[in-house]
Amino acid sequence: MSTPEDKPNRVVELKQRQGALSGSGDRLGELLKLVRGIALKRVNGLVSTLFENVDDALFHLAERAESNAVQVQFFDGMREVRKKRQLVERVFQEQLSKIFSDFAEGNLKPVRPEVANPSSGGLSLVDDQELEDSLAISSMVSKAENRLSRTLHLVNQRLGVIVGGTTVEDASNPIGPAPLCQAFRNAVREFELNVQVKLIIYKLFDRYVMSGLEPLYDEVNAELIRAGVLPQIRHQLP
Repeated sequence: MSTPEDKPNRVVELKQRQGALSGSGDRLGELLKLVRGIALKRVNGLVSTLFENVDDALFHLAERAESNAVQVQFFDGMREVRKKRQLVERVFQEQLSKIFSDFAEGNLKPVRPEVANPSSGGLSLVDDQELEDSLAISSMVSKAENRLSRTLHLVNQRLGVIVGGTTVEDASNPIGPAPLCQAFRNAVREFELNVQVKLIIYKLFDRYVMSGLEPLYDEVNAELIRAGVLPQIRHQLP
């Protein structure tokens, strides 16, 4: 049975625990900022490399075009990318920042590629282009998630600790393939591009960005292990 003398001690103990939790929360917030900094630096660098290669890719395709009309589409695409590249990169960065902000606030709603809804009269040209968009993005996401399943799983587990023990899945991980692809898709909408040219840009995103995610995940895992976040699961398979 507790005595009146026990109560002050319990109050002190409770305050100490609350202070420790507060400090822990600050620490976890700093770790999320660390992950955000690593991700933005690496992903923005990969996207920059992508755009540095768009011009050559489209020019090469224009040279091999089967008709003047198709060739013009590629040349128009080159001009559009040159004109709006900085805007698209900025929008992409804003999208990534928003994803991290939502994640930090506990909004872990899974992000999956949007799928176009056919109009009541069947697929319109716009619906058809959106469907091609969705299929291209879905394919990239599936391929990356399968290829990176192990390292991505470890990132998910450690990010879950950072946000207070909540389960983090591939689609709710702010640096998961699905959120990154959807962020890029939203940014690319700033371009006025023929669907064929847009699909070429998606292929380059797959080649230069999705294929470069493993070093990002490895760095995030290494930094969080160094910070003491679940060091024991470094070899654990999903």
